[in-house]
Amino acid sequence: MPASDVPDTTTLFPPVRLGKSIHSGTPMHKELHLLGLLQMGPKTGYQLHRITQAHGELYTDLKKGNVYYLLDRMARSGELEVTAEAGAPGPRRERLVYATESGRRRFHGLLRQVLRTYDLPHTGVEVGMVFLPYLDVSEVTQLLSERRMAVLERRAAVAGEMEPSEHGHVSLAQDHLLCLIDAELSWIDRTTALLQRRNEDEP
Repeated sequence: MPASDVPDTTTLFPPVRLGKSIHSGTPMHKELHLLGLLQMGPKTGYQLHRITQAHGELYTDLKKGNVYYLLDRMARSGELEVTAEAGAPGPRRERLVYATESGRRRFHGLLRQVLRTYDLPHTGVEVGMVFLPYLDVSEVTQLLSERRMAVLERRAAVAGEMEPSEHGHVSLAQDHLLCLIDAELSWIDRTTALLQRRNEDEP
């Protein structure tokens, strides 16, 4: 397929402002996670990491390295206070982390911001759609079928983590994840059907 038959991506994908923290380049929800957990009282980095691990898909992109990196940076910016305390849970030399007044103000600001704003998620598949002419339709539909199976597996994993909670807001967060996954499944089905119809209409 000649390269000239592939659309100009600059017209299809104009620049989109993604949801970043005012701190250099960090998605705001990661800081919100940590500051929110610290509203309930001081914790060590080890405890914060264990909590994020226990919440599965809700905190899936907040890795151990992110936790300690963000804690250090927010401490340097004055949003957290770090103190050495004997007997603190976790490995040796762990330090207790407290949210300062500045950290509490930032938490409330971030919470309001993530609720009122929307940032377009990019998975990479939208870029792949632009270059479909380089593949046969039969291969594309097979690849989308494999993608659908992967999404179904992920949905089952997320649904399996959902348990009755006395905190209704947790189930709301989980429901949001399921809605995003269901939208992906709907798109795959619609796209596959469209490609198959186009292939049948071609001489």
